[in-house]
Amino acid sequence: MVGAVFAPAGAQIGWLVLAVVLHVCGQVSRGVAWRGVLAATWPEVTRRRVCAWYVCGAGLSGVLSPRGGDAVRVTLARRELRDATWPALAGTLCAEASFETISGLTMMLAAVALGVGSLHAPPVALLAAAALAALAVAVLAARSDRVRRTVREVGRGAAVLRRPGHCVRHVLPFQAGARMLRLGSATCFLLAFGLPVAPAIVVAAVLAQGSGAAVPLPGAGLAAIGAALLVALPFAAGHPLDGGALASLAVAWPAAITIAGVAISLGLLASLCGARTPRALLRAARALRTQPAPIVP
Repeated sequence: MVGAVFAPAGAQIGWLVLAVVLHVCGQVSRGVAWRGVLAATWPEVTRRRVCAWYVCGAGLSGVLSPRGGDAVRVTLARRELRDATWPALAGTLCAEASFETISGLTMMLAAVALGVGSLHAPPVALLAAAALAALAVAVLAARSDRVRRTVREVGRGAAVLRRPGHCVRHVLPFQAGARMLRLGSATCFLLAFGLPVAPAIVVAAVLAQGSGAAVPLPGAGLAAIGAALLVALPFAAGHPLDGGALASLAVAWPAAITIAGVAISLGLLASLCGARTPRALLRAARALRTQPAPIVP
């Protein structure tokens, strides 16, 4: 259905639908990985429940921003997890981000090897700011009971980092699987519009899609993805690409995953909150909004 609505003339609907399906499967795989992170602190949590929280938040990230999607899944988790606090749940996001950083660096190294881009050392000012921030946190933690409690809670949520065996068994395989599914989804999107699927182009497409997470404003990530695709793919190919097909991809890719994500998220939210009517779903969404704002790294 999504493919039929958002595919411009000439797009192959089968590839487009498969691309969206693989994208959603990647979100499910990342949900299973997050369950591995949560299980280090809350072992009773189930994969089915965590995947529902994760996919619900991820599907809404296109309209709320990626950080807004994180806030949704953390809020849903806090409603059900025993003794869960905002700092502890923020700790799970920190732990998850550490694995994502490793995966992202691997993708960047692959991009460099394929000639898509180059690596640059972080600016000295950024490194100095990070060091000063760490020092400030350490000083505050030494003087403030409240800061010490917050740091302890963050550490409780990030307990998985102290259990490497648990990480290897329950987190990293699903993070890697999510990356592979994202590569498969990007390949199908390219095939849907008749664009080449050389390894460099596929990696560039995945990196372009990830650029949407860098824009914290609601809805702005979709425009960032489209713009990144228009710039990155011809560069990775080393020659101009079909302008019409490239423009169609830049519009259809973010639109398709956003529409599908919102539809799935609303269905999951209705199920999680027991909402049987649109009005009840609206009340449930408002109830989530009235929760205290979570600390999202």
